[in-house]
Amino acid sequence: MSVDTRTRLRPSAAPARFALVASTIIVAALSVASVASYRVGATAAVVPSAEAPLPPGFVQGTPDLKSAGALTFGPNGTLFVGDSRGGAVFALSVDDPTPDPHRGEVAINDLEKRLGKLLSLAADQVVIRDMAVNPATQHMFFSVARGRGVDAAPAIVRATLDGELSLVPLDNARYAKLALSDPPSDTAKTPWGASSRSMAITDLAFTNGELLIAGLSNEAFASTLRRAAFPFTKGARATTLEIFHTSHDKYETAAPIETFLPYTVKGKPALLAGYGCAPLAVFNMSDIDREKHVRGTTLAELGGGNRPSDMVAVEYNGKKSVIIANSDRTLMRMRATDIDKSEPVTIASTMENPIIGTPYTALAVVGVMQLDVLNAENIVMVLRDIETGSIKVRTYPTKYL
Repeated sequence: MSVDTRTRLRPSAAPARFALVASTIIVAALSVASVASYRVGATAAVVPSAEAPLPPGFVQGTPDLKSAGALTFGPNGTLFVGDSRGGAVFALSVDDPTPDPHRGEVAINDLEKRLGKLLSLAADQVVIRDMAVNPATQHMFFSVARGRGVDAAPAIVRATLDGELSLVPLDNARYAKLALSDPPSDTAKTPWGASSRSMAITDLAFTNGELLIAGLSNEAFASTLRRAAFPFTKGARATTLEIFHTSHDKYETAAPIETFLPYTVKGKPALLAGYGCAPLAVFNMSDIDREKHVRGTTLAELGGGNRPSDMVAVEYNGKKSVIIANSDRTLMRMRATDIDKSEPVTIASTMENPIIGTPYTALAVVGVMQLDVLNAENIVMVLRDIETGSIKVRTYPTKYL
């Protein structure tokens, strides 16, 4: 939902032999994904317009945001923020009216240090959870945690394409809140011992007037997709999900979707969903419309021990592709034509045959943590430098994808 600034980055810029370094980042932060120029060290706040009328269903005040993770943009500059700790999604009306005319490559280095300077924190106390781009302006918004503990306060930071960082204040904000009726309890654990509550909301996407919310619920079949019409006039409707897990050789309902993408598959509206360790599955939206529990179709195994962290759709010269970021693999490209030709995968991956199903191309970029579409010419990436360990933002030209 479910998202990189630029330096010259070509497919040959990073050796493919390096494994993708993913950061597990605990963040209570909001990111308003709009695309704007970002200048290092700036501390000016992005102030919502006091003159504009409140959008339908919104109030003005300070949202009781406990954490901030997944981000996505909706209509009229609305930034949706997943708050797993608080068991809610917030819609923030972001005052970001001026499009950034910049179309060239962008590079932001030492993002943690720059965010630390902005937030008066040591760089190692800055945790970046997600990034989203405001398609109307090209400004990037980051959700950031002010510290690494469970009580770390959230922050929202905007980045413009020329390197300017701005803190978005949460007091006197214009917002709407959707409380989840079924989040896991604060003490619930997954079968592998992780906090279930921290995965109440793992990814977000806005499509066809609805906010789609992936994550865990308190149901017996914990993996859940929630859908809420926007503006928020009623609660979210939930569908529990099941897939064949290629690494585990069984059907599973406990693991949440890590990242997903609304996409057309074989001519029908669908969701492409990436899971940890690391199946890629498809769910038909018509099934989700009809049923309260849906078994998806596994299309591929992306490598045991790996975690797909983000996906975007791109098109160049009429060729459509899905680009997948991974914790322990290179950036991947899957052609839409190959996805459409995919057959269900119902056999386990093995040491001798670890990657099965829909074919993909490994792109020579590693360490990618987050992706989003910046404009028709570029995607933008948040990635960890494999030599220095620092986090940076880069663009990748669509023509090379």
